[in-house]
Formats: sequence, C-alpha cells, structure tokens
Amino acid sequence: MDPMASFVRVVSLEAPASVIGGTSVNSQQGISPYVNVEPGKVEISAGTRSSRVDVEPGSFYTLAVTASGARVFKDDVKNDPAKAQVYLYNLSDLDGVDLFVPAAKVAAVEAVPSGSSKDVALRAPLSLAFEIRKDGRALAPPFTIDLKRRSGYTVILSGTAGKYGPVVVENNLLQP
Repeated sequence: MDPMASFVRVVSLEAPASVIGGTSVNSQQGISPYVNVEPGKVEISAGTRSSRVDVEPGSFYTLAVTASGARVFKDDVKNDPAKAQVYLYNLSDLDGVDLFVPAAKVAAVEAVPSGSSKDVALRAPLSLAFEIRKDGRALAPPFTIDLKRRSGYTVILSGTAGKYGPVVVENNLLQP
C-alpha cells in the first residue's frame, strides 16, 4: 500500500449506504469499508447528512454520523505483524466506558469519553471475549472477536438512556 494513500470511512447506524468522495459504498452493520481518496477536502454523505472532511496524505479517517450531528476521527492505524488493532468508538451518551476482557479481568481500553475513540494493539491470533463496561457494570452482553494478525476491528457503542449496544466489524478497504 502506498504510504501516502489516504482513506475515509463512514459510521452511520441509520444509513445503509454512503457516498465518500463520489464513490457509493454499502455499509456492514452501519460501518463502511475505508475508501481510498485523494488528500484535500473530501465530500461525504450518509442518509440526509453531508460533510466535508479535510484529509491529509497517509492518513485514515472515520466520519461518525449520529442523530446529533457528524464527528470526524483521525484513526491511528498501526501495522504490527504480530498484533491486531481494536478501536472503540463511544457514540453513546455515557462518559468513561471501558472495553473489558473478562477472562483477563482487565480493561483493554479505559475511560473512553462520549464522542471519542481509543484503540489498543493486542496479541494475535487469539479469540477474546469482550464487554463494554461503565463503572464496573456491563452495558450489554459479551461479544467475541477472533483477532488476526495485521487486522483491525471496530467496536461502536451507541445508545442513550440505559439502552446500549455494541456493533463489531472487522475493518476493511473497499476493493475496486
């Protein structure tokens, strides 16, 4: 992959498709694949919302579209040959959520504020169960990710007023 290539994807749990820099993209569980775009201002639309994202060379971005608006995240993509990268995006109304590994009794990612994201590199290959917790309490049933080397996984926490749920997908690039 060209080290100066730039990529953008859309998270929109209400819109099944989006347009990124003129390319129509279908989503998997509300998360599009990353689309290779030219650096500069990139037009993006999902459902009835549209945004313009300033894209730098050699960078990855996620545009999260929610009922309250759109937020751009610059994703820190690593390519460690022995690890998998797991990203937690907190699109809920809760501050300080953790991505917890019950088997290890430890948080892989801690204290993610509402409207923010954090990531962690984990040893792979490995199958791990995770929970999303707030103040030590699970917000939803556990889920398992089969971690593969040099792969990325996205966990989206959404919801309000006590009704929360994760969406989990493996990150991928749109193939022409």
